[in-house]
Amino acid sequence: MSNSLHGEQTPTELGLTQTERVLILILPPVLGLILGFFIPTIAAWVTKLPWFPFKGPFELIASLQYNWAAGVTTLLGLIAGIWLTYAVFRETLFVTISDENVQLKIKDQAQTLSKQDITSVFTDGKQLVLLGANGAELAREACEFKPAKAAEAFARHGYPWSAGGDPYEHDYRLWVPESPELSSGFNALLKAREHALREKDSDSAKELQREAGRLGLVVRDKGKHQYWRLTKDQERGGSS
Repeated sequence: MSNSLHGEQTPTELGLTQTERVLILILPPVLGLILGFFIPTIAAWVTKLPWFPFKGPFELIASLQYNWAAGVTTLLGLIAGIWLTYAVFRETLFVTISDENVQLKIKDQAQTLSKQDITSVFTDGKQLVLLGANGAELAREACEFKPAKAAEAFARHGYPWSAGGDPYEHDYRLWVPESPELSSGFNALLKAREHALREKDSDSAKELQREAGRLGLVVRDKGKHQYWRLTKDQERGGSS
């Protein structure tokens, strides 16, 4: 919707729809309550199955006074449902696009990027990517919204949406340990990130990716492999 006086666009939000937000707020706690309430009954049934392994926890629940056990498990189910709701919202990317800047929020962290610093926006698989001057990667975050919806939203506010995807697609190279094209520092960063990915430490892998980006090395993943390219500043100055 346009502001008729100034010709500015009302900020656009990308992320969960209102319907999705309501469902996520309601369904996990409700399902947790229902499941928790019936756990004592399920436990009593399981203890009668001679073939069922690991009966210990179920036998413990079944041995408790029913009303007391049902109250406790119902409360625990509600807590689990609330935690799941929180986790879904925490792991979901929310983007607010205005005529002046873009704000990205995920995992309790917020990043604001000025429009004048953004030279290209596109989706790479299920990730939203924003590039800056000299090909530097300003942001790369997993997103659930459709590319067409993102393209329409960014274009509405005058951002350079790249319909063809990554304009530096052909500059990426497969990283191998001790790659001769890279400095020892960059190789060390990618080796540490490879270890983090192998250990499924996504937070460390993300932080190492950001650190590489700050130094002029853009990194992305394809399958189990890391691919890299240098920003134009790094190409001119030589990898550090």
